[in-house]
Amino acid sequence: MTASGGGISESVIQAELEAFAKATYFADNELAWVQAVLKEKSVANSAVRMVFDRDGTEYRFEATMEELMRRHKTLPPLCNPPVLEGIDDLTNLSHLNEPAVLHNLQVRYGMHNIYTYSGIVLVALNPFAHVPLYSQDTLEAYAGRMRGELEPHLFAISEDAFQGMVRDKRNQTIIVSGESGAGKTMSAKHIMRYFASAHEGAGAEAREEAGAISRVEEMILATNPVLESFGNAKTTRNDNSSRFGKFLEIRFSERHTIEAAFIRTYLLERSRLVYQPPTERNYHVFYQLLQAAAAGGVAGERLGLVAGGRALTWRDFAFTAASGEIPGVDDAVEFRTTCDALATIGVGAAQQAQIHAVLAALLHVGNIGISGASERVGAAIDDEDACQRVVDLLAVDGALFRKWLTKRQIVTRSEKIVSNMTRAQALVVRDSVAKFVYAHLFDWIVRTINSSLLGSSAAPADEGDASAASFIGVLDIYGFEHFEHNSFEQFCINYANEKLQQNFNRHVFKLEQEEYHREQLKDWTFVDFQDNQPCIDLIEGKPLGILSLLDEESRLQQGSDLTFAEKLIKQFGSGGGGSPAAGFFSKPRFGSDRFTIRHYAHSVEYAAEGFIDKNKDTVPDEIQNVLKASGDSLVRAILGSDDQAGALDAKLSVRAARKPTLGAVFKHSLASLMETIERTESHYIRCIKPNEAKAAWSFDAPMVLAQLRACGVLETIRISCAGYPSRVALPEFIRRYGVLVAQAPPPQLAEPPGAGHEDAWCRALATRILDAAFAAEKGRFQVGLTKVFFRAGMLALIEKLRVERLNAAATAIQRLVRAFQQRQRFRLLRAAALRIQRSVRGHQARRRFHAARRERAALRIQCLVRGHLARARASERRRAVVKMQALARGCLARREFRAARRTRAAVKIQSLVRGYLARKAARRELHVVTRMQARVRGARARRELRRLREEARSAAHFKDVTYKLEGKLMVLTRQLDESQARAAQLSDRLRRALDDAQTLRTGQEASVERATSELLARVAELERAKADADAQCAQLVVERDAALVDLENAHVESARQQRDDADARERLEAKLAELETELAASRAQLADVRAQHLTQQQPPAVPLAQPPPTLHHVASGADLTASIKRSDTASRWRAAAGFSATGYELADQQQLSQPSATRRPPPPVDTGKRSTLEERALSPAANVIGEGEEDGAVYELRSEDEVREMLEREENLITEILNELIGDLQVPLPNLDAEYQPPDLLFPAHLIGLCVIKMFQYNLARRIDRLLMSAIARVQKKTAAFESDYTSAFWLSNVFELLSIIKTSMTEHQSSSHEYADSERAMNDGMQYLETLLSDIYFGWIKDLQKRFVKFIIPGVVESEALPGFTASDSGFFNRLMGTGPRESTVKIENVLSFFNHIWRTMEFYYVDRAIMRQIMSELLCNIGVTAFNNIIMRRNFCSWKRGMQIQYNLTRIEEWCKTHAVSDATRNLDRLLQLVKLLQLQKSTDQDIDIMFEVCDLLNPAQIKKLLSIYAVSDYENPIVGPVMNEVTRRAAPSEKTDKILLDTNDLNDQVLYLTARKVPAIETYIPPEFGMPRIRALVDSQTDMAYDDEADDDLVPSEYDYPATYGHALN
Repeated sequence: MTASGGGISESVIQAELEAFAKATYFADNELAWVQAVLKEKSVANSAVRMVFDRDGTEYRFEATMEELMRRHKTLPPLCNPPVLEGIDDLTNLSHLNEPAVLHNLQVRYGMHNIYTYSGIVLVALNPFAHVPLYSQDTLEAYAGRMRGELEPHLFAISEDAFQGMVRDKRNQTIIVSGESGAGKTMSAKHIMRYFASAHEGAGAEAREEAGAISRVEEMILATNPVLESFGNAKTTRNDNSSRFGKFLEIRFSERHTIEAAFIRTYLLERSRLVYQPPTERNYHVFYQLLQAAAAGGVAGERLGLVAGGRALTWRDFAFTAASGEIPGVDDAVEFRTTCDALATIGVGAAQQAQIHAVLAALLHVGNIGISGASERVGAAIDDEDACQRVVDLLAVDGALFRKWLTKRQIVTRSEKIVSNMTRAQALVVRDSVAKFVYAHLFDWIVRTINSSLLGSSAAPADEGDASAASFIGVLDIYGFEHFEHNSFEQFCINYANEKLQQNFNRHVFKLEQEEYHREQLKDWTFVDFQDNQPCIDLIEGKPLGILSLLDEESRLQQGSDLTFAEKLIKQFGSGGGGSPAAGFFSKPRFGSDRFTIRHYAHSVEYAAEGFIDKNKDTVPDEIQNVLKASGDSLVRAILGSDDQAGALDAKLSVRAARKPTLGAVFKHSLASLMETIERTESHYIRCIKPNEAKAAWSFDAPMVLAQLRACGVLETIRISCAGYPSRVALPEFIRRYGVLVAQAPPPQLAEPPGAGHEDAWCRALATRILDAAFAAEKGRFQVGLTKVFFRAGMLALIEKLRVERLNAAATAIQRLVRAFQQRQRFRLLRAAALRIQRSVRGHQARRRFHAARRERAALRIQCLVRGHLARARASERRRAVVKMQALARGCLARREFRAARRTRAAVKIQSLVRGYLARKAARRELHVVTRMQARVRGARARRELRRLREEARSAAHFKDVTYKLEGKLMVLTRQLDESQARAAQLSDRLRRALDDAQTLRTGQEASVERATSELLARVAELERAKADADAQCAQLVVERDAALVDLENAHVESARQQRDDADARERLEAKLAELETELAASRAQLADVRAQHLTQQQPPAVPLAQPPPTLHHVASGADLTASIKRSDTASRWRAAAGFSATGYELADQQQLSQPSATRRPPPPVDTGKRSTLEERALSPAANVIGEGEEDGAVYELRSEDEVREMLEREENLITEILNELIGDLQVPLPNLDAEYQPPDLLFPAHLIGLCVIKMFQYNLARRIDRLLMSAIARVQKKTAAFESDYTSAFWLSNVFELLSIIKTSMTEHQSSSHEYADSERAMNDGMQYLETLLSDIYFGWIKDLQKRFVKFIIPGVVESEALPGFTASDSGFFNRLMGTGPRESTVKIENVLSFFNHIWRTMEFYYVDRAIMRQIMSELLCNIGVTAFNNIIMRRNFCSWKRGMQIQYNLTRIEEWCKTHAVSDATRNLDRLLQLVKLLQLQKSTDQDIDIMFEVCDLLNPAQIKKLLSIYAVSDYENPIVGPVMNEVTRRAAPSEKTDKILLDTNDLNDQVLYLTARKVPAIETYIPPEFGMPRIRALVDSQTDMAYDDEADDDLVPSEYDYPATYGHALN
């Protein structure tokens, strides 16, 4: 498409000449195109002369204006500006020409970017090295993304096809083409892997219902090694070249999950089986089989691959002798991979063994030697051993096989004539047999694969309606081939590429036409593109096409390759036949059996030798019948497929008896393929082989250019250049080129109008800009509805005008700024001079002032010093006198004090010795009495025991004995409880006595200290009085003696009091020891009675009635409970779900005849039905609701027995807790009018904790288990949906508080009694389940937050442009094509911070633990780091220094928020993101800059740095990152490139760990909101409060060693 008219105006030529200011391209034989810099340019007298230079080599261009206007000569192609170096879409080049395309691909390849868009085509260059582009993280990064949103990649093409299928409800096809070694097979494998892995989460429900989908995906991936082994081979260009075409049809269900697949193959290269050029190999499977036989992987002896104990190698077989191993490939390992893949697609071990036998037979077929010089002598088999091996392995008739291998049969109407074959004919038959069998084996494998992939629910592709199923086809087909010797295979391959190229050209032409129509462009006309239909007509035309002539010659008895070539030359050569296709056919100068066809890519010379035989591809019917009669089932199944081809034969030939030729079959299958492609939306991947030597990262420009021409990329560009190849979205055009308008727009264009008229305003403003820039060249551009379209080169011209305008503006700004800076500098110098003068004058004045002040100060100092010295001498004399007096008086006082201290010590020693002797005598007397009592009571007990044993022997008294024992057990238990109470009371009284003694001792010491201080005061007073008057000295001495006497009396009284207290303590200790002795005896007696009771239950002859539910029965049931051990979360929930309805069924069903039985573990319960936990736990409570309970009932608990009774037997208590505190509880919402304290929000945890701890005090293990399991189940159900942040935060806080309460209680509980083992176990199990519940709430809420927060990350952190003056534009081709760029992000960084504030304030309101709060925010920060990092590193439009400034500003805002709230990212992913942003802003031009990069960005691995630099988008005034800089970065990244990951691991978002540390709860709050009823909970709280304040002076209540501190409103300890 182009504008009408055949010439170019002179003004256009002048404008184009102005663009020649720097560099252009010139053709070169070695490098294809080279760049040269303009050295001289002159335009005079209608003549143009330009001289260019490249490294000393001059290039000249001379032409006249007339020649340029009439296009007799064209200007050299221009180079693109540096800002477009390495751009990811070739259509965005301002100068879109062949050398520019080649140079851009070379630059990107040098930056290790192997993928580049060219409009709708993805160009892929084979790196011949490992590239980290296909990891699972990269695959997931492209899932769900629009094409063009991330860097070019075949995953982007795959995703575009998938979204097109889902969005447009239209089937898709991905066409992967390229020459051998370009990477088609690997590309197709990665595409298949993408469809099998990328959207596997889309149908999670379907996957749960049936596992067939994942099985299909596994089989799709397994087809690759199978087809590669049987259909790929090593060639001179590729070590793994596909020698067949493949079309994989992947079918999707309504849920867009893979449900089936179907494979079609095209033109397997059969001739490779019998002949390979030097250095090439046969198909891989033969070499794999030989290596497996050598390693013992298959039965080598049976297959004839091991002879005389030596394993045969590829050199021993004629079909494999051309070449052997491939460097770096282990055929034995590949064989195992192939066998595993065969097993995956449904080929069992037995069938695999049969396949191995067929393959081995084919190897032996090549070794069958045939001799014979002429038809008269006849051919004969030389190697009988090899022939016998073939007969045995194929299980055929040996005699018939040998006969028809060397003889032929001619059938006439009357008889059958058998004649001998020559050696050459026999060799052809032998090779035909091998090709025949192998081709059918390959087809059988493909049919087996299809039957496995289709399954039972899907029909084959050719039996159903292709439009009814949603499918994506992947076509991996051979590219255009041109060798020194081109035969029938190359002819068919190039024919297929002609058809595909025609489809591609028409598709591109159609897209271009639709684009112009959609934008409503004017003044353009259609231009015929280079259609290759004449070439296709030459090949497939009827009745005189090449294929028709070939089929005709193949059916003639005397047909030969030479006569076929002569017919072609006669029909098409020298313009024969008058056909338009004659221009595409020519006869070479030498060789009568050769002909040349001018294909779209290149003219190819074909040798007619072998065309007839390869087209016939027939095996004599006699030997076919021998093979079909084989005794091997697999051989019969393989060769029996010919009988199923009748329908196809009928389609291809009118005569049913005529077998179709290979050319006809290929033509029909190709027509079917093209019909399928035309019904689908096509996507194109063009694979390019960058060099012939398969060297890593080596770029051979002429070779790449030839492939670009062959694959149609340049044709696409030519079609685009015929019209308007460059196009820019209107908003971006106005933003970028608005500076070209000389003055402000008129008032009607100054501001955008209202809604609905923005497009018209943009078009008008764009037209005004273009008119101002190109007033005389209006035919070179057009303004569409949403875009501006330019002819080739115009975009570069307008870009040049923009740069000139910006440079002029920059020069003006610099001039003004420099003038302003000079004026500012002058003002600063003048102000500095005045300031210096002022400072000097002030300094001089200050010096004079300081001198006068020093003189005055010296006089003053002299005066003060002299006065000070005089006062010092007087003070010294006075201090000496006072010190002498003090020494004399102190000596006298110390002498008297030592005498008094000796007297007091003697008295103290006497009192202690007398007390010790008295206590010793009392203890001895108490010990004697205790032993006498114990012996007397023991004798009585033994007599009673003997009496009881005698009575127990009587069966008649058994029932009475049982009742008596039970009564005595109850009495003993009650006595035990009373003894424990008395012991506790004695302990309490002892503690109070010790406290009183301590208080008295403290008071005595205070009295002594007070008396001492008074004495010292009096002594001091006497010493002072002695100095005044010696007469009063005697009186003071008397008073001092009196004070000493008083002190002695005080000490004596204190010692007496201490002796009394010691005696009282000894009496209390003796009483306590006596009680402990009685308690031990009672326990021993109780144990004997229990043992006797159990012993009497043993005799089987005596029937045993069920005892009543006494205290003993209840206590025994408690011993039968089993603990639930903690292994993992799933096992804990299974154990909880298996909790029985009452928790005691198993214990109640035990009989007393099983004294040592323990409860069996509960049956397994489906963990998916988590609600059953609550239903099973609440079933008994639900049965008693409404029975005996009246509305408004008031409960009052007056004693500990009533409290215990309610905790142990009241079922409605647990129901009340579950309903009132959990089930029906409405979560309080944040309210500005009300202020909530912790008790107002955490009361459920404290009230449940109160009940649990009281149950623990009463050793109610089963009730603890029941309450905690039911509460956990109800809370889990309440929080399962995560419908509100408030609900999640409320229960997260309460569960953590309850866990802390229980852990605090268990930490302070130090009892070692065995009786509390079950309760401790129940408490420990409950804590483990609470930890699991806390983790479920935490991780579920985190997952919900991340799911909502991820929508804010890219627009709020990456795209938000909150920093003014650094606006970054997203100018990607597909962004503009889809109308998505540039646009202002609706989500700002403020939205991200608002989300943070909302979550933080919510957690603060509900008093969530600070550590959990910080960890939740840290998870969100990790989410920012991973998501933003992976998006930036995969998108070129995000990798610019302006965008880096914006992101850094946004991250700074987030860091400030984190510092304010003491939150940090433990994974350091946010630090990696910051370093990535710093890398975008660093200089990138020298080796020193590279060192700085690697030093500053130490958290980024070299592969990530290399990836960022390779996609970095340079700004207007930056130089492209090419040459030495990129080479140095590549060198540093090379050692670790295979192990380094480019994307951050998304598992950081899944592998989360909750670091839980329960806090110490000092007291349990007993607050109950007034609106709650809960009479039983209120009664429990009130009773505990009354008991806490009860009178502690009651002497009848003795404390027990097993009592626990009160827990209601007081400290837990």
